Amino acid sequence: MITRNHAFAAVAWLALLLLLLPYSFAAPPSGKHKSDVRGEATNGYHQHTLSWDTYSVATGKTESSSATIALPYGLVRHRHELIHASAAGWASEWQQLQESQRLSKRLIFGADDRVRVDPATDGQKFPFSAVVRVSTGCSGLLVSERHVLTAAHCLHDGSNFIPSALLFLRAGFIEKDGRTNWHFAKRFFVSSYWKNATRSGSANQHQYQNWDDYDFAVIELGDDLGKSRGFIKPGMSSLFCDNRQSLQGAGSTMQYVSFPDDKSRESLWYTETNVTTESPQLLYFTGDAWHGSSGAGLYAWDYDRNAGKYERRVVAVLSGNRNTESTASIQGNFNVGARLTAANLLQVCRWIGTEGECTERYSQYLDAQQLAKLCKEEYM
Repeated sequence: MITRNHAFAAVAWLALLLLLLPYSFAAPPSGKHKSDVRGEATNGYHQHTLSWDTYSVATGKTESSSATIALPYGLVRHRHELIHASAAGWASEWQQLQESQRLSKRLIFGADDRVRVDPATDGQKFPFSAVVRVSTGCSGLLVSERHVLTAAHCLHDGSNFIPSALLFLRAGFIEKDGRTNWHFAKRFFVSSYWKNATRSGSANQHQYQNWDDYDFAVIELGDDLGKSRGFIKPGMSSLFCDNRQSLQGAGSTMQYVSFPDDKSRESLWYTETNVTTESPQLLYFTGDAWHGSSGAGLYAWDYDRNAGKYERRVVAVLSGNRNTESTASIQGNFNVGARLTAANLLQVCRWIGTEGECTERYSQYLDAQQLAKLCKEEYM
């Protein structure tokens, strides 16, 4: 039986519906660098969320943070695929990755072509003087006066922080006599996407499928050691123009220096390699490495338009070893580096306090209009 109260409620709900109806079909708010709730591109930009944890070694506390940045849509790729690959067979890619492409040991390819750096001479000269031994058993590279870039897995195993990193994380520099001069870390930063990436055998699927895609982290030291030892600024390694062009990708020459465990502990080793193939997040190469080399910064000569000269920039982090996907035209096993894509670069630059400088340095790729003009000129 419909009562007077029921009728009054129905009329009230109808009035509210009529009041809200115009807003249901209203256009979304306009404005540069905005995107709708589905994350689609608006005005040439795509909203990307940076998310990370900061661990303070002094207090033992972890702080979670996030920020939203706008990236040109041409730089944003949601799929993980090798560029040198056929179009068929992508449906089974995730299964292949989870079954056979876990992070594993670093490898030697053919004859060992690593070159020893004499600590008494070249080891004290830049850029070798900027190379760091991380106390958890990894390598790293100074990217500012007091920040070290290394691999995330050197500090966090994907589920938990590594205990030795929590208690007494240190960064060491090789002295003339081969001894390591250790310096304590103040805090370190790890991307939340590294923590959330799907591992092999995990029952929970996550949108970030590959666990070495985000294998980068930053350690902040208590002293400005980069003033005397020098540092290599972070740079970009990215695909753009809908994957038709690559910056510091396949065919590029990379260099890295590390402390591999299969060599004397008091020695530093240099490697030069060419990138064989690439995916949006990874560089594949046959440069030699071993346990202990993880976290080494892959640097390359990069042209600075503003300065009108070439300079070294670290564009990837040595992560591990994996096979290519079965659909790739280039088959094989490679050592891999996690690329400092546009998003990863801005994440690192935010950690070290140089986001403005990095944005200005790569404005040609980070500004939607400039990127569109670049792509149009390349393919007219």
